[in-house]
Amino acid sequence: AKSTKNSDHANGFQDLVRTLVWSIVALVFIRSFVFESFKIPSSSMVPTLHIGDHIFVSKFDYGLSIPFTQMEIFRWSVPKRGDVIVFLYPKDPSLHYVKRVVGVPGDKIEFKGRELYINGQKVLLQKVVDAEEIDEAYSGEPMDGELYKEEIDGRTHWVRFLPAEQAGFSKMKQVDVIPPDQFFVVGDNRDQSYDSRSWGYVARENIKGRARMMWLSLKTRDDWISFRRVAWTRSGTLIQ
Repeated sequence: AKSTKNSDHANGFQDLVRTLVWSIVALVFIRSFVFESFKIPSSSMVPTLHIGDHIFVSKFDYGLSIPFTQMEIFRWSVPKRGDVIVFLYPKDPSLHYVKRVVGVPGDKIEFKGRELYINGQKVLLQKVVDAEEIDEAYSGEPMDGELYKEEIDGRTHWVRFLPAEQAGFSKMKQVDVIPPDQFFVVGDNRDQSYDSRSWGYVARENIKGRARMMWLSLKTRDDWISFRRVAWTRSGTLIQ
């Protein structure tokens, strides 16, 4: 009876170890090939993404890469205009950046003040004046500047501009023709984003994946242990 009991304990321990090993393997597989979580550290994508937002990035949208490398095994799609992507910053690949794609290979990108032109076509930009929509975009956080809706290839998202007297990028004029396997990315917080207008293009091999969902959004003004800090209306929403 004692031998049987010891055998049962040994089998139980082996089952536990086996379960833990397979759980770790599954977790590594999911993180390497399917989804990865990132936390937003800056305001460059306000109002789409805020500081404290936690997002899921799909690593399966565009292809398959060898984990922990930039070597692509398969490619079945490419980033499209309007996609929000996470990528390795070209000047320091140890850093992850998140921006919106506005130009793909072959596109001619022009900025004329606040207006964006893609291949000679002006991108629709409409000012938001409805107080409820402004409050929704900023989740009640105090923000200056002006809120707009921008439409790229039939998809709409919010963008923010500083007042004219404070604007930086909005005063510039820039023209770029995008080379093969390169992408032009900008932040939705247009006058407070360090992006392709400053440091150039993002190479296809640097792209980690597409930002798909905001699984948790935390406000910056409340105590961290308080449930009030969770922005419930934003948590669990898809990224536009």
